[in-house]
Amino acid sequence: MKKVLYIVEDTEPAQFRYRVKNVIEALEESSKWSGKWILTKNISKDSLADVDLVVILRQTAKDKKILDFIKLAQRRGIKVLFDLDDLVFDYKDLPALMKGTNSKNIFYWVGYVWGIRRIAKKVDGFIVTNNFLGKKIKRSFNRTVKVIPNSLSDAQIKVAKECLNNKKHDGFVMGYFSGSPTHVRDLRMVEPEIFKFLDQHEDAKLKIVGFMELSLEMKKRIEKGQIEILRLMKYLDQMRTVAKVDVNIAPLVISEFTNCKSELKFFEAAVVETTTIASPTYAFEKAIEDGKNGLLARQGEWFEKLEYLYEHQKENLKIAKTARDYALESYYGKNFLKQIEAVYERFD
Repeated sequence: MKKVLYIVEDTEPAQFRYRVKNVIEALEESSKWSGKWILTKNISKDSLADVDLVVILRQTAKDKKILDFIKLAQRRGIKVLFDLDDLVFDYKDLPALMKGTNSKNIFYWVGYVWGIRRIAKKVDGFIVTNNFLGKKIKRSFNRTVKVIPNSLSDAQIKVAKECLNNKKHDGFVMGYFSGSPTHVRDLRMVEPEIFKFLDQHEDAKLKIVGFMELSLEMKKRIEKGQIEILRLMKYLDQMRTVAKVDVNIAPLVISEFTNCKSELKFFEAAVVETTTIASPTYAFEKAIEDGKNGLLARQGEWFEKLEYLYEHQKENLKIAKTARDYALESYYGKNFLKQIEAVYERFD
C-alpha cells in the first residue's frame, strides 16, 4: 500500500478538517493508499520514510525549512503537491483577496502571497477544490492541477442521522450560516428581498449565525423578533442548527474570489435535508441543479425563490431529500474515495 504525507502548519483552521482530516479518514477504506499528517515544525528527513507522495496544505514559506523539505523529497523521487483552496497566490488578485477578509493591511497580504508563491514555484503540482481555481493556478504556474472537493466526515454523517430522526419545524425559518463581517456585502445584497419576504409572512424568521455588521433595518427587525442572532458555534453544533431551518441561504457577490470558493455550505445543509438557495458562483452552479436538489438565485430572484419554497413545502422536502442523496454520493463514501485515489495515481 502506498502512503501520502500531509504537511500542515496548524490544525485549528477549518481547512485542516476539510482538506486533510476528512481525506485521511476516507483513505481508511482504501486498499491502495494510506495517509498521515505532520506539523511543519516537526518535519525532518525521517518524515519521508515509506512515503510515496507529499501534499502541503496551504501555508506560506516563512523560512527555508519547508523549501528544503520539498527539495529533499524530490531528490528521493517523491513528488510534492500544494493543496490550495482559495485565491491566495497572485498579486493581481490582492484587491479581491482583501475584500474577502477582515484584514486590510496590504503589507501583510503582499507578504502572505509572496510566501505562498515561494512554495508554489517549487512543487510538482496542485490539488484544489474546484476547476475555476485550478485553471487560475494552471495559468500562473503551468503545472498539473487536480481537484479533490471538500467533503463530509464520519462525525458529520452520524450527527446528520441524529438530526433527521428529530427534524421539526416551527413556522418558516431561513438560516444564514456565513455570519462574519467578511460576508457583510453578501448579506446586504439580498436584504431588501429578505425584508420583503418577512413583511409578507408573519410566521417567517431569519436566523443568522455568527458576528455580523448589521444594518439599521436589520437591527429594527431583531427588536421585532423577525431576526435572531446566534453566536458562532462548533461545526457539528452548527449542523444541528442547519437541520432546524427550512431553507439555508448562501448569497455571494459573484467575483473571481467567490468563484474559487467551495460549495460546502450546500452539501453540509443537504446532508441534514435542508434546502439551499445560493448565488450561482462556479461551485454552486456545478453542484446545484436548480429546482431539483437546490435553488440558484441571482440578485432580484431571491424573493421569488423563497416564496416558492414557502408555498410548496412538500416540494421543499422533496428537493432536500434529493440534495441529501447527491451529497452522500458526491462528497462521502466510495465515490469520494475514488476521486482521491485517482488524483494520487495521476501524480505518483
